[in-house]
Amino acid sequence: MKKYLLSLSLITLLMGCNKPELIYKAPTNEQIADYVHSNSLDLEDSIWINDSAIILLKNSLITLYADQHGKVYDQKTSWGINSSNPVFVGNGNPFIAVLINDNLLSSGADRILITYTNGKSYSRGITGKKGYLIPNAEISEVNEIIIFDNDGEELYRKLL
Repeated sequence: MKKYLLSLSLITLLMGCNKPELIYKAPTNEQIADYVHSNSLDLEDSIWINDSAIILLKNSLITLYADQHGKVYDQKTSWGINSSNPVFVGNGNPFIAVLINDNLLSSGADRILITYTNGKSYSRGITGKKGYLIPNAEISEVNEIIIFDNDGEELYRKLL
C-alpha cells in the first residue's frame, strides 16, 4: 500500500511539473504599440513576417513575438551608425532593412528599387524617414539596390 501511495504521489508530482508548451505568434497591434511606448522607441518602420513583428530603429532591429498567454518576447540586433553609406540588414529573404544616410536624404532621395536574384523587382517611395523594411515572400535574395531622386537620377547603387 505504501508503494502504491508513493507511486501515485510521484506520478501526481511529475504531472504537476509538466508545463504546457508555449505557442508563439505575431503580436497584436496593441502589443506592439505598448512595447514601443513602454520602451520609448523612435520607430522607423515595422512589418509582420511569419509569426513575428519586425521593428526597425536607426541602429537596431527588434523582432517581437507573443505566446498564447499574451506575453511579448523580443530579440534585438544592433549595428554601428554609418553616415557615409546606406546600411542594409538582411539578404532580402524574408526581408531587408534599408537605412538611408543624411547625405542621400538631403540629395533628394525619393525611391528605392530592389532587384531580386529571381529577376523580380520591388520599388518603394522614400518619405523622409531614414529606415525602411521591405518584405519578400519569395525564396530569392536581393541582388541589387538602387536609390533614385525625384527626377529619376540614380543617387546610389549597390550589388549585393
